[in-house]
Amino acid sequence: MFAQTCSLSLVAALAAISFVSIADNAEAALPCGSHDKIVNVLADKYKEARRVMGVVNASAVMEIFMSPQGTWTILITDTSGKTCITASGEEWQDVVAVAGLES
Repeated sequence: MFAQTCSLSLVAALAAISFVSIADNAEAALPCGSHDKIVNVLADKYKEARRVMGVVNASAVMEIFMSPQGTWTILITDTSGKTCITASGEEWQDVVAVAGLES
């Protein structure tokens, strides 16, 4: 469980860093909209549900949605309520660490 939490924390940190870079360079290119609408599409079309969330900074929250089939989506929502899809993909795998292995 600890390893899974650490893995998701690492993903969250990397996504947050990526979001800041993306938002600075190409905010208009991100698919954004109402949080409720985006979440409903993820649930209806991809069967994704929120698995983890965390505070990025004082102005944004990040959520990771996943489906049983392995699809995943990372959302960032700012304090104004604008939600953007910052990354998505397939083949999500929860990583379980084995004692003695660091990689």
